[in-house]
Formats: sequence, structure tokens, C-alpha cells
Amino acid sequence: MDRTAFSGVVALIAGVSVYLLYQQAATVAAQTGESDYTAVDAASTLVDEMTSGIANAVAPTTASQMDISAQGELFIRSRESCRLTKYVLGDGGETIGWGHYGAFGTLPATITQAQADAMFATDVQQRAAKWVRLYVTVDLTQEQFDALCSIAYNMSPRSFKKFADSVNAGNGIDGIAGQSVSWVAANLQHGIQNRRNEEMALFDTGVYA
Repeated sequence: MDRTAFSGVVALIAGVSVYLLYQQAATVAAQTGESDYTAVDAASTLVDEMTSGIANAVAPTTASQMDISAQGELFIRSRESCRLTKYVLGDGGETIGWGHYGAFGTLPATITQAQADAMFATDVQQRAAKWVRLYVTVDLTQEQFDALCSIAYNMSPRSFKKFADSVNAGNGIDGIAGQSVSWVAANLQHGIQNRRNEEMALFDTGVYA
């Protein structure tokens, strides 16, 4: 079975899985009072991870076999400030270190530089490279992979998947990068626009700034 046909089978499995998980999530939401949209979004992310992982295991893509480079890690660090004291966000969460995110009340008040660097090493794999490997199905250069890792690093997997879909469709990231600026609060848009500009430049030119 070629990859296109296999992807159709995986999509069917995913559709059935999302429906079943939605039913379960709605039941849990009714019992707990939690938003069923939040529960369904988490369930859909899990299905995406499962089905993309199956597809890559059966028919690996170049991207699914790649990892972020040392230059890519430096690229992300240079665009993230390192805070050794936690910073409370306006969305009910908080960050510490190199943008390490946690729900409100879950992070320590302070950490050491060594702890911040260890968190970054984990996050760059679990919040960045992981999603690029799972969602991108076309060949990438190392610079393109690193640019996408930078984007994924401070996004939810569901939001990052919109970038992957654009890349998979052959449209690059410029259009979706411009749209993504509006996904954040107005007071954050200038900083996000600057970061997206730098990521687009790396993706398009292969030059680390």
C-alpha cells in the first residue's frame, strides 16, 4: 500500500477515534463541569500524535528522521529570554527558564541556570522537534527543520499543525506565519511578528541570523 492510500486509512481511523473520544470527553465534561472543547482538543491532539506516528513508522519521511541542530537550538535560545524566577502569564499559566510553560501554581518559584538549561533540552525535543517529526510529511533542509522547531517551541501542537499543513501543501510558511500573529494578544503581536519574520527568513534562505 502506498503512502497516499495508507494515509486515507489512517484518516478514517482518526475520524472514528475522534468521534469516540468526543463522546467520552463530553461525558467527562458533564460530570466535572470542565469545558468539553478543552477535553476534545486534548483528545484530538492525542489522536493526531497516534495516527501520525503510525504513518511515519510505516512510511518514514525525511522530516520524521531529523533532529534539531546545535545552530537551531541557539536560534531558539536567542529568541527566548531566560528567567530563573517564574513569570505569571495572562492565560492562567506561567513560565520559567527558557520559556518553560506550566499551569498556574505548578512551577517552582525559582530555579538554577543548570535546571533552566535541562528544562530547555527536554522542551526543545518534546515541544518542538517532536511535532515537526510527527506533522511534516515532505522533505526539509536542516534550516527549514530548525525554523519549524522554533515556531513549534512556543505553540500548542494544534496551532503548529497549521504550519505543518501549509508546508505539506507546498505553500511554505509565509502566509500562515502572517496569520499566526493575530493568534496572540495585541500587546504581544509586535514581538511575535519579529520572531515570525526571523523564522521565515531562516526557512526561506537557510541563513541563521
